[in-house]
Amino acid sequence: MKLRMKLLLPALGLGLFLSAPLMAGPTVIYVHGFNFGVSQSDTVNCQNKTSCNNYWSTQDRNNPVRHVGYDGRFNPLNFGSTRGVTRMLQVLNSHCRRDQGKSCRVVNHSMGGLITGYVVANYNRSNTYNIQYVSSLVSAEGGSELASVGSPILATLNVFTLGLANKLLSFPDAVRILKVSAARSAYDHNRNNGVNFYHVAGNTPFPWYLHPVNWVFPGKHDSVVAMHTTCGYRDVKGYSRCGGETITTGRLWWKKKRTYYPFTGHRAHPRHNRYGVNTKHTVFPSVSGYTNSSL
Repeated sequence: MKLRMKLLLPALGLGLFLSAPLMAGPTVIYVHGFNFGVSQSDTVNCQNKTSCNNYWSTQDRNNPVRHVGYDGRFNPLNFGSTRGVTRMLQVLNSHCRRDQGKSCRVVNHSMGGLITGYVVANYNRSNTYNIQYVSSLVSAEGGSELASVGSPILATLNVFTLGLANKLLSFPDAVRILKVSAARSAYDHNRNNGVNFYHVAGNTPFPWYLHPVNWVFPGKHDSVVAMHTTCGYRDVKGYSRCGGETITTGRLWWKKKRTYYPFTGHRAHPRHNRYGVNTKHTVFPSVSGYTNSSL
């Protein structure tokens, strides 16, 4: 009888294990930025797909993947059937609901960082979505000085920004929200609701006196966005690294030192150089070392 019970108990435990719902691995959700291609439908049609080759040349191969696809010509924070926030919430509701036993990680690029921060701050206050963490590739959540300077100057900078200027000029709605003042005031960037953001910043290889758009940006930049936004800083200053920096101003006895910090829950990505990597802004979605979600 004792032997029979010993055999029966493990069998019962195995039966309970098999009957319980299996927890799926985290889904990696990709949120693209402004579409540099001619046809905006290239990214719109990526919605909830497992690949989006028109924007992301590489992606995570070790976890299930879903893409947020939206029309980047317009302010992505406004609701609409093809707008960024609307589309991201749809994907999160399908693949990241905590009450359904699901979890996800988010990888965003450029304007996708603005969308991700907005959604986390405003729509995850009750932790509806089980977001393990966010990997932000050259995030534009703090806006871009290129958008702030205005259309006439942007037009003259076209050759130096890889064609970005002319395309942005065609879509003034997107340009308005990408201005530094507009992006920073769009939502409370300190409200991360327990979700950590890990930033990867770009850093142009040119000396400051040689790069043609240095005068536009404070501090280091990737020729499209500066480190104050790609590193998620609270203040707009001339930074040279992510994760916090002490800056000295003034001379002689008027010298002052002040340490500046990122927004709550925003930090440098542990796998990449906190001084910024020598990769162009538009190239990040095609480099597997960045698009993989693993920390």
